[in-house]
Amino acid sequence: MAVAYLDIETTSQKADAGVVIAIGLLMDGEPEVRFAGSFEEEGKLLEWLRGKLEGCELIVTWYGSGFDIPFLSTRALAHNIDLTGLTEIPMLDLCQWSRANLLLSRYSLESVARFLGIDWSKEFHGTDILALFKLVERGDLEARELIVEHCKEDITVLKLIHERLKPLVERSGWGLPKTPKEE
Repeated sequence: MAVAYLDIETTSQKADAGVVIAIGLLMDGEPEVRFAGSFEEEGKLLEWLRGKLEGCELIVTWYGSGFDIPFLSTRALAHNIDLTGLTEIPMLDLCQWSRANLLLSRYSLESVARFLGIDWSKEFHGTDILALFKLVERGDLEARELIVEHCKEDITVLKLIHERLKPLVERSGWGLPKTPKEE
């Protein structure tokens, strides 16, 4: 099954007030993160995502149903880009799955990774992205690299969490491609 682990970095929690500045995908092998530093580059980034997801059978996210997918869909509308295919690919939102099937005190990616014993030293959080992006706008290439590395780490940890939870997830029926209904 062609699986894509997806994460985005944005300048705001709301898509009408911010933009997508990075999209990370982990499909085969190494994570790939693309960066956008302008409105025009954001449009190219969304086009890149659309092309990369062709043939994908499952998208795995962390709170993608509540943030990543709606944000991407909204930004695609702003660019007049057809990303409807994104919503047609089955998605496994591991945050939602964890909330429904595990009884933990916190459900952040970092908290669940720590609970599962996944070693991850997180240098900064998603809330730091806007400050870093403001440095990028001033020409700070190190800040840009920090954003890219943060996105890579998130999708790498997402995949590790999925691998640990996969037997439980599959038994629960989540994250399996839907079979067409017989007519």
